[in-house]
Amino acid sequence: MSLKNQTKLLFAQTLEEMLQTMPMDKVRVVELSRRAGTIPQSFYYHFHDKYELVAWKFLYDFSNTYVDEPQQYSIESISENLTDMYKHRNFYQKTYTERSQNSIDQYIQSFNVKTAVESIEAFYQEPVTSDQLAEIKHHSYGMMGLFKEWIQNGNSDQIKKLAEFQYAHVPTFLKKAYQNFNFKKSDVFK
Repeated sequence: MSLKNQTKLLFAQTLEEMLQTMPMDKVRVVELSRRAGTIPQSFYYHFHDKYELVAWKFLYDFSNTYVDEPQQYSIESISENLTDMYKHRNFYQKTYTERSQNSIDQYIQSFNVKTAVESIEAFYQEPVTSDQLAEIKHHSYGMMGLFKEWIQNGNSDQIKKLAEFQYAHVPTFLKKAYQNFNFKKSDVFK
């Protein structure tokens, strides 16, 4: 892992620790930086705000399953990803209940849609149609809604069922593209 990403991971781990005892809206960059043993300028070198840090943490957890691994998009890979995220349940509970103008939903939805579009365009070698884009967004919003409900109220026993449901409801054209798309760390951690 590059030094740059090690620093980002330090901020993410520190934020996760802080969220054990405080809500997201009480986290201040100055205190986060102090607890991480750095200065605010270091934080702002890497992130625009604390919500971008949360999005980076989501991408980091996502990358542990899908990036640079010979992992097929499947019920098993979705389950593995959800299991990893469940280990950080408190972090996701606190960040997903935040309702500010910069909530994590904006970042995650943007990542989901961007990844789907790139997957489709790489696989089919043509631009995404407006109908496909609408289906991508519909699927992403629906699955993120279910994810939020599960992370707030669910338990680890529901992971397999949620993964099966998600996989079954991915639009066919997107599922084919995901089966053949190779995520790279450089795509996720720019």
